[in-house]
Amino acid sequence: MKTLNQIIRYTLDCSFSEEDWKKVLAYCKEQYKGGKIHKAKSPKAKSTYGQFIDRIDSDWGSGDVVGYGNTVGVVGNSTPDEVVLAAYRDYEGKLVINNMQVRDLTRLHSVETAQQEEFKHQIFKSGVDFHVRFGKFDKLYTPEKYFYVTLDSPVRVPKPVGMFLESNASQYHFLALLEGNTLKMDCWIDSDYTPLKPASTEDIKRLHSATSKNGLVYNERCHEFVKVSKKRKDNVYWYLNDRFELVMDRDNGDKIHGLRLEAGNYILDYMVGLQFMNDVKKLRGKN
Repeated sequence: MKTLNQIIRYTLDCSFSEEDWKKVLAYCKEQYKGGKIHKAKSPKAKSTYGQFIDRIDSDWGSGDVVGYGNTVGVVGNSTPDEVVLAAYRDYEGKLVINNMQVRDLTRLHSVETAQQEEFKHQIFKSGVDFHVRFGKFDKLYTPEKYFYVTLDSPVRVPKPVGMFLESNASQYHFLALLEGNTLKMDCWIDSDYTPLKPASTEDIKRLHSATSKNGLVYNERCHEFVKVSKKRKDNVYWYLNDRFELVMDRDNGDKIHGLRLEAGNYILDYMVGLQFMNDVKKLRGKN
């Protein structure tokens, strides 16, 4: 079964009859809960609903790694009668990033998972990444520090999501990383030649839901996940104001107190507050 991005790529390349287009929309609504599926403005080919289903069940969708005779390539675009490879290996095993039309569709065949991974590693090491929805390559995405990202892994669902810190030749460093139901803090993981992608709003919500369940909240001022404070009986707490001064306040239930709590700027111990104030000033070069 294809991903929604692969379906979008196919429907951008193909036109359908009104009846078949309604079936495509109904299929996407059922399988993918909707998605931005639009009629092709400049279709390359015509497609029936039956051909659409056949393509979903085959291995020749945009982004799929396939065998072509004795070589291996990645599909860029796919229509009922045509498949174009966006990259392939030449006879010496070198990666060629250039469109190549498949002359004989019968020579296309599936390849083992290990061979697919090896080819994806070769692409990763070349510093480029394939964008399925657009059917083309672009420079490998390198996020800025503290950006939310996902690991573009088709075998891990939902995709791991984290707050990025840095990377080296073979590893990624995250301030927080959610893999399945496992939350990891301040961790290095092997990149495994897996590209990073900007995280969606839903992905970010998943990460913060996990940190919240673990009693943590992200403090934007010092870029740390900190323990959520529990209110004192007298509702007194301290916080840093806009001048980074430690100020006492009393929580009367107003929204501002909740916002400070969520931001990690809600301190129950005065001495801890002083230390926090000094740490923040050091980070900002105020001391």
